[in-house]
Amino acid sequence: MFTKLPPNVSVPMFFILMTFVLLYRFLFGSVVGILLCCIALYKLSGFLFGVDPLNFDELMMWLVTQGETTKAAVLSSVITVIGFLIAYATATSNWKAQLLANMKIQAAGEIEVFFAECSRLSTDCSLYAEALVEAVDKIQKDCALDDAVFLAHYNREQSQIFIQKRQRLVSMGIDVHRIHGKYGALLLSSPGLKAELDSATKALTNIIDKVWINVPFHVQGDQNVIQTFVNQVSVVDCISLKNAVEKNSSELSFASGGLRGNLMSTVVGFNFWTIFNLYKERSDFSNTIKERFIRRQKNDL
Repeated sequence: MFTKLPPNVSVPMFFILMTFVLLYRFLFGSVVGILLCCIALYKLSGFLFGVDPLNFDELMMWLVTQGETTKAAVLSSVITVIGFLIAYATATSNWKAQLLANMKIQAAGEIEVFFAECSRLSTDCSLYAEALVEAVDKIQKDCALDDAVFLAHYNREQSQIFIQKRQRLVSMGIDVHRIHGKYGALLLSSPGLKAELDSATKALTNIIDKVWINVPFHVQGDQNVIQTFVNQVSVVDCISLKNAVEKNSSELSFASGGLRGNLMSTVVGFNFWTIFNLYKERSDFSNTIKERFIRRQKNDL
């Protein structure tokens, strides 16, 4: 519906509609909202219908003048209705809370597995880039011929593993947007969740942007394997990849871990031992928070 309208019209209409839906669900889909509607209807009934309802004193006076059968029927009806409303509200609230808890557990588990693999792949790619730099450095420092040949052949053989891991990491950089879409409504329902996922996604993107380094490959009939290997390796790009992983790996783990912790907090909750262990680890916790704050300030510069 909104796609056919210009943005300056569709965007305000979208937010107006979302606000209206939220108010409607609150007023007519919750016990508190229905109670407020009833009170408003009671107060405005004279203006809306031209009929003034009985106040509490008048209602009690009317009830006193009724017979015993009528009193018993009225009181039993009131108790039945109130009991039904309480039971319905309690059952509905518990059902929604259980579904939300299951969804949060599922999201937390999927996010943990996803970003744990991202961290592992990023580290493996960084280690390979570092190995290439070290190999070139050793060769250029006039190491033994046999050692130089071994370094060239070994790193070329490892290149296929690196390419597979790089391909997997790049595909995960695309799949992360599936998590945004799959759990978008859940992440927007609580403060800080989407910001943490955005931070982890940004860190992953920063790493992927530097992962496209030149990979050494075997040239058929090559007479100077060592020099070809050195020429194929871009030391600058390898160092850039290594620095990108060092710069963003902590944020990748911290943001994804914080996101998982926020999702699990409403399910697991705090107890005495949680507070005790937090106080016990307060020094490391404080240092971690400080390091992240300083690192994010540097990244923003």
